Amino acid sequence: MWASIKEKFTSRERAFILCAMLCGFLICCHYAIIRPVSNSLFLHAYSAKLLPYAWLATVPLNFLMVSVYNRLLPKWGSPKLFLSLIVLVTTTNFLFGLFAKTIPSLSFFYYVWKEIYVMMMFQLLWSVINSNIKLDKAKFLYGIFFGLGGIGSLVGSFLPGFFAVTYGSENLIFWVLPVDLLLLFVYFRLSHFCSGDVPKADREQEGGFMHGIQLIRGSRLLIFALIIVVFMQMVTAIADFQFNDLLAKAFPEKDLRTEYTGRIMGIMHCLTIFLQFAGSFFLIKFLGFKRTHFLIPLLVIICASLLGAFPIFPIASLVLVTTKALDFSLFGVVREMLYIPLKPDEKFRAKAVIDVFAARTAKAAASLMIIGLTVFSSNLTWLNFSLGFLWIGAVAYGLKEYKAEETKAL
Repeated sequence: MWASIKEKFTSRERAFILCAMLCGFLICCHYAIIRPVSNSLFLHAYSAKLLPYAWLATVPLNFLMVSVYNRLLPKWGSPKLFLSLIVLVTTTNFLFGLFAKTIPSLSFFYYVWKEIYVMMMFQLLWSVINSNIKLDKAKFLYGIFFGLGGIGSLVGSFLPGFFAVTYGSENLIFWVLPVDLLLLFVYFRLSHFCSGDVPKADREQEGGFMHGIQLIRGSRLLIFALIIVVFMQMVTAIADFQFNDLLAKAFPEKDLRTEYTGRIMGIMHCLTIFLQFAGSFFLIKFLGFKRTHFLIPLLVIICASLLGAFPIFPIASLVLVTTKALDFSLFGVVREMLYIPLKPDEKFRAKAVIDVFAARTAKAAASLMIIGLTVFSSNLTWLNFSLGFLWIGAVAYGLKEYKAEETKAL
């Protein structure tokens, strides 16, 4: 892999690629530790029934974070903004680790905060990557970027997967602190090798959240990206709720629940790594970019049909693993490739609205459906079945716009 990169890229580009890979590895490692812990503590303090309300609570915080991001990015640039985010994240993780046992209600706020800040980390990293990688090289590199992230997730999942009972779920939070410090160092090395951050012309443009909305409204390709991100997040939210509802019944004890979640996430990361390193490359190469976009909602429909026929915990675990693996691999690669032909300001500030605000707001929309429908029925599977077909229709329309933008970029 590295020999091929060495032949195709300059020394500065290779240094940038290496740092970007390490950043993706560390962010995914961080998330793989935090997610099972925050999930288990939330279920312990509340229950799966309150998960939709937590997703609803992300909307105002989400709006605030994206607005602040879009206003500060032109003034500060991504390195300074990333430093501020890491300091804030490290502080909140440390404080929650200290008080999680004595104030269990904090798990609600921590769950909501975790949902937002991880997306902001990925947003800052991928905006820089998309501004420094050319379209003709993305098909070769993006699967590798996601693959290294998958390995980071697998490494991180070992901690909650095998040590939650030994150390206690709350104490695992402190293990992310050295990961964050290393991430901060690598990101600053990454910014040193960048050929583009936010161009000066774009720095002069003011505007927060609404500036990003205006950019999206002016681009049919961005609207398409927004729609498929919303579909993906709604599908995963419904699968996540079904899994957690059955998980809480199968594992009433908190630390055992953390370990099971960590291990099931480890299996998901193994599948993700395979899809990222091998599956993504070969599927995009042999199926093509367009057919790969159609494949993802088709697999969602198959998973929904399987869980509808067999609504049991092992099948719910399988569906969650498959859905999450698709999100972090195939969908992630083809989604990021949509942004490459766009202008720098669209890659940074419009992308933040889509990948952070819209993604988390989609979970809130899914939560409203869950709250409403669980009053009448516990079977939510038909929702993902319906979303899969709507998604296919959106792909049929949206890829025409991508082809037009790709032609301009080339």
